[in-house]
Amino acid sequence: MPSRTWRSDGSVGLGYATDRNLLVGAGGWQYFFTPGDRLVNYSRCFRFVEVNSSFYSYVPLRVAYDWRRKVPKGFVFSVRAHRDITHKHKMRASEETARAQTHMKRFCETLGCEALVYTSPPSFWPTEENLVAAERFFAGAERGRFSLVWETRGKMWGTPKATAALRRILRETDVTHSADLSYQDPVYTNQLLYSRIFGPAREVTSHGQYSIRDSQLGRTIEMAGKYLGQKKRLMISFHSVRMYEDAARMIRRAQSPRPGS
Repeated sequence: MPSRTWRSDGSVGLGYATDRNLLVGAGGWQYFFTPGDRLVNYSRCFRFVEVNSSFYSYVPLRVAYDWRRKVPKGFVFSVRAHRDITHKHKMRASEETARAQTHMKRFCETLGCEALVYTSPPSFWPTEENLVAAERFFAGAERGRFSLVWETRGKMWGTPKATAALRRILRETDVTHSADLSYQDPVYTNQLLYSRIFGPAREVTSHGQYSIRDSQLGRTIEMAGKYLGQKKRLMISFHSVRMYEDAARMIRRAQSPRPGS
């Protein structure tokens, strides 16, 4: 689980990378243990957060309104789609799935979020049935003024056949692929690149690393620079145990001038 204390080193308040298209943050503010309102304090250190509570419960719209009111105007939210869509109904068309998607749309619009992220479970293999269901879901999903993002899990998605099918679906439905940039490349991106950083340990343990190693952070920054060079908007959300510290480390390193510059 995330770290139990927030140990500021005096520079975490930088929180704003030089490139305004680079948004770096963490998976929620629940463990941002500081005196006072945690979201308010978090928004003073970072300008982006991924809401994860929306995956476990249908958060009331009044709560989303309150969250939006607490943060600065330029603060950016992304939202994780409810597990009913991805885990219970497995993206199959149904009245329940439609209702869940309608709530997510309204929640996202109330919050003013920029991305709605669907995280399918490892048991959602790239079978023909699942591929058809996912394509139909994204093609017909009720949308708003936010991008749709899909994170696939499991090594089966890395086969050439699955990768080709996934790329086609994402491209034709205008959905960006979330990949962990610390060790993976996305299959397809539109104008948004989205990355949820757990570290490669999750492939073995199903949990994020305690902290992202320097080499993994370096790769993340290198890949971020590549996509920023393509004029994309980047959202990078850390989910390691020390996610706030790791996000702050990335911001500091991304802001540091390169040797010889």
